[in-house]
Amino acid sequence: MSAARTTCLAVASVAVLAACGPGAARVEQPPAVALVAEVPAAAAIVDAERARVGALALLHARGVAELRWADSSGDHFEQGDADVRWLRGAGIAVSVSKLGDRHAWIGTDGTRWWRFEPKAEPSRLVWGRVGGGSVSGGTPSPRALGLAPLLPRDGARPELRGGVVWVELEPEGSSRMEAGFDRRSLAPLEVRTIGSDGREIHVAFEGFLAVETAGAAEGAWPRIPRRTRATLAGTESSLVVAIDSARADAAAADRPALYDLDALRARFAPASVEEQP
Repeated sequence: MSAARTTCLAVASVAVLAACGPGAARVEQPPAVALVAEVPAAAAIVDAERARVGALALLHARGVAELRWADSSGDHFEQGDADVRWLRGAGIAVSVSKLGDRHAWIGTDGTRWWRFEPKAEPSRLVWGRVGGGSVSGGTPSPRALGLAPLLPRDGARPELRGGVVWVELEPEGSSRMEAGFDRRSLAPLEVRTIGSDGREIHVAFEGFLAVETAGAAEGAWPRIPRRTRATLAGTESSLVVAIDSARADAAAADRPALYDLDALRARFAPASVEEQP
């Protein structure tokens, strides 16, 4: 993989990537929720989202990431293995590799986001502050990936647009977020993040995967998106992540060094470092 393509894969991965870990995959559709009104109240969405992932505190995931983009030389396609760790309150760590060779390490601690590119020439670290306003710098938000509950902001009123129930979420930094839900099941279908620079990232969900959770009845396991597709609005660029297995694995995810930028910088020793606003 060329350095340019590695960078493209890493940049797109920062905008999206979701996940879990080893264990038997179980794909489900969420149960239907009986609705009294055509447009559900915000409280109904809150209840459905808390039931879906409210109990999820950590996650290890493995799957496949696929990137498509077009430039002056034509259409391009890259594929890599995605390994994702998430610990609520600590951060997200995403490794993207190809043929067992790591091409990117992406993450956030909730305050800073970063992207290590070990195969770039020279090897590189790009980092910035969360909530800087541009979605392009983006951090892999647990909400945007469907890992944390998509809760409406205080006072938000759901509205029906194109057969989908849309509601505004609590903002992240200076970026505005909204989510669309299935009118009948209240399953999340899409999350849109709009940066203060006007650029938008659309993240669409397809199907749901039960996260194997020790000590919980199988029917109560959290459900995360099985397939996630992120697009930068107005471009041909897209990233698709398909999760093969999901598990609430403390041994894999509860490791503070995975979410510590200083520790990671010492580990990867990038030849160049770039800070973005």
